[in-house]
Amino acid sequence: MPRTPVRARAATVADVPLLVGLWRELRQVGARAERAVNPLSIPDIGVCLAEAIESADCRVVLAHDGDEPAGMAVLRDVRPDPLSSQRLVQVSHVVVAPGKRRRGVGHALLAAAADFADERQIEHLVAGVYPSLRDASRFYARLGFAPMLVQRVAPVPVLRRRLGNGFAPAFGVLRRPVPAQRPRARLGERAE
Repeated sequence: MPRTPVRARAATVADVPLLVGLWRELRQVGARAERAVNPLSIPDIGVCLAEAIESADCRVVLAHDGDEPAGMAVLRDVRPDPLSSQRLVQVSHVVVAPGKRRRGVGHALLAAAADFADERQIEHLVAGVYPSLRDASRFYARLGFAPMLVQRVAPVPVLRRRLGNGFAPAFGVLRRPVPAQRPRARLGERAE
């Protein structure tokens, strides 16, 4: 029996319960540090998804394998940084339901992302991949995604602790301490 082709479409607010179910699948994704930065236990995720669906700069995509929900992705029209005039389609929160992997769900979601980019006359898509997700990284690489930059993350208290006390903020501006000057030994002399 031939397989039903996977199809993806823009989600509606009526799809939020299906999307919340797929969202729960993301709990298994990523290492502990990755989950700390992107917590998946958001109590009002249904509200957040509905807001994304209704946003002019977002599109939430729902993939179906036959009549069953098979995956989702959130697409967003963004500028890569505040100083850039270019726009990108950011592909995030990509999830493929268990039992639906290797059936074309990821391809259908990215085809929908390419359609979204074409509609908005945007030339590039960007997808963030956690370092621990090697299969996902290979999937994107096979489709032509190349590394763009490495982002690092640190909790503010850890950063403050490692910077030391001399970098306490003063009116929102961090001041660098002036190092104490030690007398230097002259050539041929030993410092004691």
